[in-house]
Amino acid sequence: MPINTITISGNVGKDAALRVTPNGKHIATFSLPAKSGFGDNEKTSWLQCKMFGAMAEKLSASILKGAKVTVTGEFVIEEWDKNDSSRASIPTILVRDIDLPPKQNGQQPRPQQQAGQSTPPASNEPPMDFSDDIPF
Repeated sequence: MPINTITISGNVGKDAALRVTPNGKHIATFSLPAKSGFGDNEKTSWLQCKMFGAMAEKLSASILKGAKVTVTGEFVIEEWDKNDSSRASIPTILVRDIDLPPKQNGQQPRPQQQAGQSTPPASNEPPMDFSDDIPF
């Protein structure tokens, strides 16, 4: 297990983008926020997350803007030369493990109430219809 491990949880900044390299490898990228400080000093930095191979191919369609995800992986700073000969960098997590929100497609929608019908409010109190033969 690598020593360089980071786990972060947050809402996805934009839908995952899937691309295929010329040699056929799949790469999916998306971003997660990392907040630091508090109050007037709170700052949000965006971390790029990258998934590779079968994980990228299968899961990228499930990573949508606003979805709450938790990723674990290796933290790196990717650097490259821009067209104007300056250097650029971005903090990146090379995703090893990801927890996605449950799929909404398989769930049945709640039946809507018709006008004039009312349902009793749900109570968080336990039922009080105890039997007298409780042994304690």
